[in-house]
Amino acid sequence: MLKDKNILIGITGGIAAYKVCSLIRLYKKAGANVRVVVTPNALNFVTKLTLQTLSNNEVYLEPFEINEYKPEHISLTNADIFVIAPATANTIGKIANGICDNLLTTTACAFKNPILIVPAMNNNMWENKFVQENIKKLKTAGYNILNPSEGFLACGTSGAGRMREPEEIFDETIKILNSAEFLPKKLAGKKILITAGGTREKIDPVRYITNNSSGKMGIALANNAAKMGAEVILISTFKVDGNFKNIVAETAQEMEKTVKENLSEQDCVIMAAAVSDYRVKNYSEQKIKKGVNTGANNGENNNLTIELVENPDILKEISSSNTKAKIVGFCAESENLIENAKIKIKNKGCDYIVANDISRKDIGFNSDENEVYIIDKNLNINHIEKDTKENIALKILEKVFE
Repeated sequence: MLKDKNILIGITGGIAAYKVCSLIRLYKKAGANVRVVVTPNALNFVTKLTLQTLSNNEVYLEPFEINEYKPEHISLTNADIFVIAPATANTIGKIANGICDNLLTTTACAFKNPILIVPAMNNNMWENKFVQENIKKLKTAGYNILNPSEGFLACGTSGAGRMREPEEIFDETIKILNSAEFLPKKLAGKKILITAGGTREKIDPVRYITNNSSGKMGIALANNAAKMGAEVILISTFKVDGNFKNIVAETAQEMEKTVKENLSEQDCVIMAAAVSDYRVKNYSEQKIKKGVNTGANNGENNNLTIELVENPDILKEISSSNTKAKIVGFCAESENLIENAKIKIKNKGCDYIVANDISRKDIGFNSDENEVYIIDKNLNINHIEKDTKENIALKILEKVFE
């Protein structure tokens, strides 16, 4: 599974360091070339000789040793992935804040390929607000974090802080290396149109009606499709930078017009945007003043009534057109998720519906994670368990183009 992959393992000073010996064996059995970099304190828990024997490579500790005329921290960056396990609170804080005071943290700062951080520490340390802020900072910067599990800890307490087992770290490594960046260009030559974000339906020059969609799912789809070689057009309700063409369309009518203008020659259209069902019938060119535009008298009865009209059903319209493209819709439901999704795919006539439960607080709108069901027009159901939106986007693309 990992034949010819180069894996760099970073070990810091925690009792869980002994588990890394098993992890190295798993990587080696899968065909990977493994190198190890350690902090000085790591060698209090596992010996240099053990790590050298298991990896069949030198173990790196000193930051200023020279290898092939390159500073060591630059030479070590020639790897497909950097797995830091166990990662102590100290090392996590250093990496999150750009501190380079040993070979491991310096290498992490210079490393350009994916980094997987596997924390291990006392449960009170894991729950510390500064540690959690550093974890959040790393996630935002694109680092992969494999959160610790709960259980009995070396310090004698129980709680979250146990380093994940070697088999779990191995599986996570496979998942990362199988992401769109490392896969063959499976979508080369394909043209994909994707929508993202919540539309804004204007009331007056300063007010509008919208929804909670962040656009993260659509952006993740666009990023992954582009990495897999597709020619991507992202129609979003706000400006997005990426390796794709981006067109901004704020309202439902603007999005309808833009989608139809770019529909021809597309191989797939993914309607991930949350398009408002209604818009304001009579847009006010001037700001609506409290008590003035409402006709209120002396502050009495100054309720404002806004009349709404139905927006175009873009998904239904393009599904019933003569387009050759596969059409993928999204379904956000707060109850009866599967039943409502099945009704929607029948009514819309699209090829796939991606259904997600917006009643849950841990996934969906504004979250970096989601859990979805992909339902095809024959009502077959494919469940994608809770994961990052980046990984779910990849799985959606693989399903649609399988």
